[in-house]
Amino acid sequence: MIISRAPVRVSFLGGGSDIASHFRHHGGAVLATAINRFAYVTVQPFMQEFFDHRIRLAYRRTEAVCSSAEIEHPAIRAALQKLGIDAGVEMHVMADLPARTGLGSSSSFVVAMLQALHAHQGRFRTAHELADEAIEIERDILRESGGWQDQIIAATGGIALIRFERNGGYSVTQLPLSPERIRDIEEHMLLVYTQIQRDSATVQSQSAIPAAEKARILSQLAALAERGGEFLASDRPVTDFGTLMHEGWELKKSSGSVTLPEIDAWYEAGRAAGATGGKLLGAGQGGFLLFIAEPRHHAAICRALGAQPTVRVRINAPGAQILFAQR
Repeated sequence: MIISRAPVRVSFLGGGSDIASHFRHHGGAVLATAINRFAYVTVQPFMQEFFDHRIRLAYRRTEAVCSSAEIEHPAIRAALQKLGIDAGVEMHVMADLPARTGLGSSSSFVVAMLQALHAHQGRFRTAHELADEAIEIERDILRESGGWQDQIIAATGGIALIRFERNGGYSVTQLPLSPERIRDIEEHMLLVYTQIQRDSATVQSQSAIPAAEKARILSQLAALAERGGEFLASDRPVTDFGTLMHEGWELKKSSGSVTLPEIDAWYEAGRAAGATGGKLLGAGQGGFLLFIAEPRHHAAICRALGAQPTVRVRINAPGAQILFAQR
């Protein structure tokens, strides 16, 4: 049996500039961190000689099929076919947080699945290789719209400034923050769940602004990510980083249909209660709101937003890992 996991992420600045159609013309940059919430995948041999099927899957539903071509889950089907697995495998999928919440959980699952399947076949893959394969499956094979940051952070972990190049490549710079700085950032972060789930591809398709204007905004967001990396690596107050994130959120809202009236109301209520800034995570229109605020204001922010669930997280989580491997 192989058990693997990969973290979900919180994207601070630069989201949208990691979409290939943008960065291959203009470059891009994203500042993000892996958090201590994970997607888990277990893979083990399936004793097909005792059953009338050859592959067994369990995620939010179950499948029992005779070949990979019969699998309904598109990402699982694509991964098994890419790795040449057509029988004799059982897979179970679990997650700490629900899907479609702006944390990149679908990409975390794909990265964890690829790592588990490679290990099942006796192969090791580097973080860069896992990210590249997950990007290939989601963006090229399945043709799902979106950026590349989710797969990269799920594979590499840490607190990273990811730079995207016009030639289609990317580099990952891990920020060397002290334990004290990391703890200070964590204490200022408050994640509030809007309880609105949405499909990121649908949100990204709703942009109605001219392409040139959107490219200009995304380039500004990438520049903010560069500034944000320098900021976090300094000793400046984390509350000032919230102001930088607020600037990014205002830019992001001007790039397309990323928000909703109720989300705007919650965000403004959070700022009025003491947050210096924040953003809606992911493509928009649902998921988690991230606020940056002094810890003493967190209770007031929660009261201002009513009964919305909150999550406290740790940042700088490790990337994809094999937790257990035994034949």
